[in-house]
Amino acid sequence: MMLSPRGKIKTKFEDGVLHVPAEVENLGKSRHHIDVPGKYKIPFRIDMTARVKYYQLNQIASQLTLYINNGSVYFNGGHTSVTDILTGDDVPPSFIDYNDIPTEEYVDISITCGSEMIWVVVNGKFCFASDKIKHAIDDTADISICGGTATRVSFKSFAVTEYEDDEPDVPAELTNLPDLPPFEMFVKGLPLAIQDEMFKLDEFLLVDMKLGMKFRRSINKKGHLTYEATCGFRFEIREHGAGLNFMTAWVKTEKKPDYTNEIILKLAETAPEFAEKMFEKVHGCEVHLRGCARTVTYELMGKRKLSCCGRMNIKMDANGFADLKGFIAAASEVVKVRK
Repeated sequence: MMLSPRGKIKTKFEDGVLHVPAEVENLGKSRHHIDVPGKYKIPFRIDMTARVKYYQLNQIASQLTLYINNGSVYFNGGHTSVTDILTGDDVPPSFIDYNDIPTEEYVDISITCGSEMIWVVVNGKFCFASDKIKHAIDDTADISICGGTATRVSFKSFAVTEYEDDEPDVPAELTNLPDLPPFEMFVKGLPLAIQDEMFKLDEFLLVDMKLGMKFRRSINKKGHLTYEATCGFRFEIREHGAGLNFMTAWVKTEKKPDYTNEIILKLAETAPEFAEKMFEKVHGCEVHLRGCARTVTYELMGKRKLSCCGRMNIKMDANGFADLKGFIAAASEVVKVRK
């Protein structure tokens, strides 16, 4: 099947493979979508052999998005789940958000859109399902594809198959799903290596820190997990082109100031190396701060950064969990003094 670039974006076809450069090479030339010709009636299946490749140095995750009308199938973009069937309202969020497709190599991806459910198989393995199909497709569907800002996508093959009579059976994996609370379901969708760490972090925040910062946990309709303390400190799990991260920030109002610099300076009194490590994690964003009322200046040992509300990106690995807990413990002491 021929895929059609939208607008004047760059593409390259060689040796039977269609290459779509990263968005950074196509800025100002419209979104780098590739349109699939025609409209497709449910039930249908999309099959592709594709590769997502790094663009930025040290990047460990690349993004690939398939748009089906006003819904999307989002690969390697953040939170994952292998068991969650998303039920919901009339909001058209992502059908699927799966984070474990290999990068730098070609993978076989199959997406089946049935009358009641949509599911995905990657390299022969069932990985995700959703019953939100009815919120995005009434009768026929337009299909397009998009890579991430720092992702080059290549396609060896792409095909759409419509089923005129019998639609495919729903995979057996969907017939015996565990009935778990939302938080446990969320954690089950994270990589196995950090699931236990996530449960421990949750207990640390909601139990150990109860007398300090008083955190509240929430999961929104799109499956994003957020913790927010009464003092205005909050963080959530995000994907920033380099794998799963915690993104921290402060609400920053007159009654809830940003204490990031005070926390780092307090850490410097007893743990200067850790203080410097956390200072380096503050996301400097000087380019975007002209006229921003939320700009804060952070300083440590002669170094200076401008950022927005103490934003930090902390990698979700064993060291990252320890760093986050260490920073929050120090934050709790600062908040107690300032109350």
